[in-house]
Formats: sequence, C-alpha cells, structure tokens
Amino acid sequence: MSLPLLDARSRVHGPRKIARTDPGPGDAAEVTRRAENDSALPTAAELFVPSLPGVPNMADHPTHPLNLYAGELPSYPGENAGGGEGPTGKDARIFFMMAKARRNAGKQRVIFWFNGGPGCSSFDGSLMEVGPFRTVPSTQTESGQTEIKLVEGGWEEYATMVFIDQPPGTGFSYVPTDGYLHELDEASAHLVHFMGNFYKVFPELAGQETYLAGESFAGQYIPYFADALLKTKELPQLDLKGIAIGNGWIDPLRQYPAYQEFAYKKELIVKGSAAGKALDEAMEKCNKTLAEFTDPLKTPINIAVCEKVMNKVTDPFVKELNGQKVCMNIYDVRKTDDFPQCGMGWPPDLSDVYKFLRRPDVVTALHATMHETAWVECDGRVGGELRNHRSPASVHLIPGLLEAGLKVLMFAGVEDLICNNVGIENTIDAMTWSGGTGFGNATALPWRVNGTHAGEWTEVRNLTYARVAEASHMVGFDVPHVTNDMIMRFMDVDINLLPGMTGGWSSEVGDHERPAVRFGAVKEDSGLPLLKGGTGDWEAWYNAVSAVVILCILGGIVGCYLYFRRRRLRRQGRVALGLPTQRDSEERVPLAAAGDYEMQDSYPPRRDKGKGRAMIRDSEESERGQSVFALGDEDEDSKDRSHA
Repeated sequence: MSLPLLDARSRVHGPRKIARTDPGPGDAAEVTRRAENDSALPTAAELFVPSLPGVPNMADHPTHPLNLYAGELPSYPGENAGGGEGPTGKDARIFFMMAKARRNAGKQRVIFWFNGGPGCSSFDGSLMEVGPFRTVPSTQTESGQTEIKLVEGGWEEYATMVFIDQPPGTGFSYVPTDGYLHELDEASAHLVHFMGNFYKVFPELAGQETYLAGESFAGQYIPYFADALLKTKELPQLDLKGIAIGNGWIDPLRQYPAYQEFAYKKELIVKGSAAGKALDEAMEKCNKTLAEFTDPLKTPINIAVCEKVMNKVTDPFVKELNGQKVCMNIYDVRKTDDFPQCGMGWPPDLSDVYKFLRRPDVVTALHATMHETAWVECDGRVGGELRNHRSPASVHLIPGLLEAGLKVLMFAGVEDLICNNVGIENTIDAMTWSGGTGFGNATALPWRVNGTHAGEWTEVRNLTYARVAEASHMVGFDVPHVTNDMIMRFMDVDINLLPGMTGGWSSEVGDHERPAVRFGAVKEDSGLPLLKGGTGDWEAWYNAVSAVVILCILGGIVGCYLYFRRRRLRRQGRVALGLPTQRDSEERVPLAAAGDYEMQDSYPPRRDKGKGRAMIRDSEESERGQSVFALGDEDEDSKDRSHA
C-alpha cells in the first residue's frame, strides 16, 4: 500500500499554524504577555547542575567529566500559534536535562530524546537506557538513600543529549490544571517554542547537527516534531539532520495485524489451537475495522477493537502458580511478571528511579521545583488529555521527511510484543518514497559488535533499519553498547578523527569493519580528545568493576535462601506459561545490575507505557503524585492541582 507524502497533510488539517515572528496589530497584548514570559529565561549558569547524590563535582570527575544542565523553559507559543485554544497550553513549561558531549569526533552534534506514553518521562532514557547515569539502591550507599552513578556507553559519549519531559505535565514539566494539550500539532508547537527558548539560553548549540530520537509512542511524536521543525521560521539556524525511533508505534494499519504474525513466528501461540482460534477471531474483527480506513490521513493512532488482538496473544499466559497469578511481560516476551502488571513495573531499576527523583534535594538540584506534585514515570492525565482526535497516525509524514533529506533510523528489539519488529518491518515495506517502495532489493546485513551477533542492518534510500538481537522494548536497557554503536553509525561519527584509538569494541556490518571504539576512561597516552578535561586508566576501571561483580555474586549466594522462593516461582512461571527460554546474555558494558524487582506500593506503575493503549487510557482515571514539599498549609490552587 502506497502511503501519501508530507504535503498531503494539508487536506486534513489545512496549513500548519506556525508561531509568528511578525504578529499583527491585534496581537499586541499577546506579544507583550509572551515577551514578558520569555524575558525571564534563566541563564545557562543558573541551570548548571554541579552535583547530584552519588556524583559530586561532575564536571571535574577524573575519568568521566560531565557538564550537566537542567530546568524548565516556557513552551507556550502564544495565541493563534497552534499551541492550544483558550486555556490550553498557557503558562506551560517543558523540563529538560542536558548532558553535554564528552568527546568530539570532528563535528559536534546534539540529540533531543523523547520517551513515549504518551505522558512518560524521559528520565526513562537518561537513567535506564541511553544516558550517563544508573541508579544505586539505598542498600549499597553509605547515605542509606538511593543515589546515582556515572556509567559508560551512554550516547553523550559523542553527542550532547537533551532529555525532554513533554507534553507539558509530563515528568517534571508544568502545566496548569486546565491547560493540558489534546493534539500532536499542539505538542509540536510547544516543542518548537521550547527549542527557541532553549537556543537562547544555549546559543552555542544552535548550529550543531541535530537529531530527534526516542522510543515507543515517540514514533508519533518525532515525525510530527520533525515536520514542524522543518516548517517553522522560529529556528533559522537549526540544522536538523535526522530522526531515530526505537520500537515505535507508527502505523496502526500494519502494527495491529503484526501481533498475530509475531505470535505465530515466535511460537508463542500454536496455530489451530484454542488460543490460536481465539487470536484469529480477534484479528478478523480487527481487520474489518481496519478496512474502513482507506485514507492514511484519517487513520487514528489507536483503534480499540484491535487492542484485543494483543490481549488474545497474552491471555493464555495468565496463570496461577503457587498462589501467585503471573503473566507475560508484554515488553519482553522472555520474561514473566506478576498479574496484572504484565510488564508495567519493568525494568527492575524503576523502583529506585522513583526513589531518587522523589528526593527533595534532587528536585532542587535539577531546578524542577515548579512542578507541584511528586515525579511519576507516566502521567495518566497527560495521556488521557492527549486524545489526538484530529491527529492521524504519523506514518503518513515519514516518506515526506525522507524526501526532504532527513535521515531516518528505525530500530527494534526483537523480544518486544507491544511495538514489535514484525510490525515495524511491515510498516517500512509498505511505505513509498524517493521512487521506490519499502526495502526493495536492499539486503539485511549481519551486524556484529565486539565479535558478538548484534542483529541485522539494512539501508535503503536514506532510511536505516536495525533489528536488534537479545533486546526488548527498551533496547538501550538491554544492550547499551550495541545502541551506542548504532547511533554512532547512523550519525556518521568518524572514529578515525579520534587520535590514539586502541582496543575497545569493534563493529562490523557485512564485510565493513569500523575501527574499534574505546568506552570508559582514557589512557594518558591515547590522545583521545575530551570536551571537558580528565584522564584515567581503563584497566583499573575494568578491574574495579570486575571486583564489584565478584562481590555481588558472593552477596547473591549469601542471600540465595531469602530469595529462593520468589526466584523458584519465576522459573516455574516461565516453563508453565510456555514462554521462550531466555538465552544467556551476551557480554556488555556493565550499566545496570540485574535482579528481581518488586514495585513498592507508593510508586504507581506506568499506565500508558508503550504506545499509549487507548483501552487503558479511556477506562481509568489518572493518578497524580503527592506533593513533594508537603510542608505547612497548601493554598487552594495547589490543592486543586494535586488532585487534578
């Protein structure tokens, strides 16, 4: 099926409204209001984050120097500028955390990262996937509180990473109770205006090569954002080079049927069995509904009847074992979880992320005090309000972005169900752009990192597709060194420009081998240029990590008896549920400790994690966090917001 190109969008929405730089006479009051709002922008020095619990004096760290900035910037573009009608979007502020690039391979680059939901915070990305930090449990710190540590393999190695909490109200971003956004066009207008303010604070980044990246529902955000950025006049210096989407929800017409295809290919369901017949029946009903959407410009992002197809894949795996109801983890089909979580409380680091980001000293250090409630990973109110009744699925934008010259990377962990690789591959194969359809005659080449199979790599007419082995919905969590290699390849980081490179991780795609990349501290004689000083010894770092690993193993043996029953239950669950056996994980840069995870009652599981499932979002009311600073009496306004 041929999908329409970029300019066809005007048939549905009309021309996109862009924030004007030359408002008419009738807009004088709004111009004054907007100018007053933006004139109060903080300076870069005021947004600098010198230390966080566990990592003091980051910029002067001896082996991993890091310049970190964080805070909130206004995002409301003004009346009649596409950011929302009436109270929608007014006084909104978008929170960001930026880790400046630590090394320079010729060109300087900046990546804006978005997690999905909708309404999920990009601290998922910075603390569990592609960022410079991982959490340290309170049981392993001298302070007795959850802290963080610096780790290697993050994307800030060769690019400045800007982690964005959006739409307003997400994570630490702020929006008044009556100001939540409803459409992707509105979110795009806010992102554009935020970036305008961002470059006013950090003008040195304005001309750098820029990429948008993210995962899951960011498969909707990112094409809309890229489209808006290509059209806006607010950012004349912006050098947008490409977009990268991991396990994205992009094309419901292809991705809903892929639940059935994925289940059969992975042998999760046996064709012809009772479960298979139930799955086929649900798919038949879904197909009848999908057939009604002949115009991709009118195809909704979520289709309720088709959500039941995935449910029919997971239903057979809901069983009771030893008094505990268990189910499949829909984000990693190799794993089980307690029912009804089924992956909503995963990854295992999530509990400590909650504890860390709810520390008042962390909130203050990140300059995130305007958000009046405690941090939550995924805000149900944001997802519920972003109804997207006028926003067709983003797949119709991608061919036009490619033809406009943007590079596009789609990557997919092969163990994810909810936004699985089969659906993404079918989406690509159905798109028409630059004189061809889909993959055409392109060959999927074997991809190896450090001598280990990493997946397959395909390039066709400015689009790159990476199928990532041994990876889930959150690819960066499972194989961080592989995603580091992936993004460097996609951005054409020239390793040859780094003098003195020796050892480290090698990388091959087909017969083409890239020079080895060294992660970690830099030897004094290597000559590797750091953007902020500091040298160290890789072998010492590696030996120290090895010692820690050995101690952790010994500690695990000592505690084996205490955890035996739970671990036994999980092992039995995998076999009894018929889930695929999990293969041994390949060697990787040690970014996060593995272990059993149990969500604390005070830390609510994410609701719209993944692609923002309509059935969950429409049937449940949102839960907002408790006030971070619950001291003294609240005023009436803050009381209203805390229960919004």
